[in-house]
Amino acid sequence: MDDFSKYKVALASSDGINVNVHYGRAEEFFIYAVDDAEGYDFIESRKVTPVCMDGSHIKPLMEQSTAQFADCRYVCASRIGNGAASSLASHGITAMELPGTVEEAIYKIWKYNQVQGLFN
Repeated sequence: MDDFSKYKVALASSDGINVNVHYGRAEEFFIYAVDDAEGYDFIESRKVTPVCMDGSHIKPLMEQSTAQFADCRYVCASRIGNGAASSLASHGITAMELPGTVEEAIYKIWKYNQVQGLFN
């Protein structure tokens, strides 16, 4: 099985159960390792410094925020602004807005990743 089927996902959550925080306001992300054939496992929670300042962003802080997810293929939040999505995309990380439970978000990302794998 190729590397494309194994990846990490970062989920913005206030409780570890629901994806319920805006990317720029998140103080914690829950990191999961996903194996498309085997399922997923919780790895860690990462404390981060929120980068949203009433709708504006400081570019160096956004870059620092993005760097914290260098080992992740997907970053998921209830909302992700264009600036954050662009910063993540420039580092090969796909940003997704998937409010709901962590389990639902991982399932949707899993399905998305399988489709993407058809083109790799």
